Amino acid sequence: MNKKHTQNIIAESRKTLPITIIYGVGIWLLAGLIDNSWWFQFACFIASIYAMTQLNNTNLMIRVYSRSVSASFILLSCIAVWLFPSIHGAVIQLGTVLVLLILFSCYQDYETRGRTFYIFLISSAISLMIPQYILFIPIIWLLMSTTIYSMCFRTLFASIIGLITPYWLYMGWKLFQNPYNPSVALSFVSRFTEIQWTTNYQALTKPQIIYFILLVILFLVGGIHFWITSYMDKIRVRQIYMSLILITWYTIALLVVLPQMYDVLIYMLTIAVSPIIAHFVSLTHSKISNIFFFVLISVIVLLTGMNLWIS
Repeated sequence: MNKKHTQNIIAESRKTLPITIIYGVGIWLLAGLIDNSWWFQFACFIASIYAMTQLNNTNLMIRVYSRSVSASFILLSCIAVWLFPSIHGAVIQLGTVLVLLILFSCYQDYETRGRTFYIFLISSAISLMIPQYILFIPIIWLLMSTTIYSMCFRTLFASIIGLITPYWLYMGWKLFQNPYNPSVALSFVSRFTEIQWTTNYQALTKPQIIYFILLVILFLVGGIHFWITSYMDKIRVRQIYMSLILITWYTIALLVVLPQMYDVLIYMLTIAVSPIIAHFVSLTHSKISNIFFFVLISVIVLLTGMNLWIS
């Protein structure tokens, strides 16, 4: 029987998630939640935590009782305090977690037309607000085909209908408002020209770069551990983590090529990396992993404090 270290005791404790939530609320208050009236953004953050908890519970992503998936999400999200004021960012964060929650529920089920429709309805609605989010659509189709195994003609058709629906409704509303100017209905097309396809690393700040590097390191550590020990997980769980790994690689590639889209893509990276590092923290039992855990917590607190000070 593996000896439990401090990291395992914390990861398996029922007090971990409530304490982490209190920590997260404290960071939001220190960042200016009340003074700046970020109530909508904060509500989306709380809803995202609940959705991450459901993601863990419904898919049994950790072999032992653990709330470390949600706790990791809170700790990592709170580092990037410069993202707190963003309404678009709050929508991206909550929408992405909901998309993954619904997507993973479709595992090996070709009769998920309704759920598939909602996956792409949410994604398309977000892209109507933030055009760059349309880049998330191809990876969803890839996951449906390669790891979730829900892709068939019916679900593909449902996904296309889901993608079209928000734009169709938007066009109808614009035509209703401007019946004598039909061209206004296509005004959303011009928004996609806002996407900059050139590489511009000058758009990144030092805190953004440091946070990105931290997420990549955590992904590599957690990903390698998963590859070594994945045979102990159920096939469904392995496929879900494979999906998260593919999303992570895809997002890293986009961030390297299109760093100016950082504020859109970093949410996806945070959401995907959180369960991967939680898997590592919850299921490793060595002295080295225990030391790594304490170093990680120290780095997270230090970076969060630094970003609070800067902001």
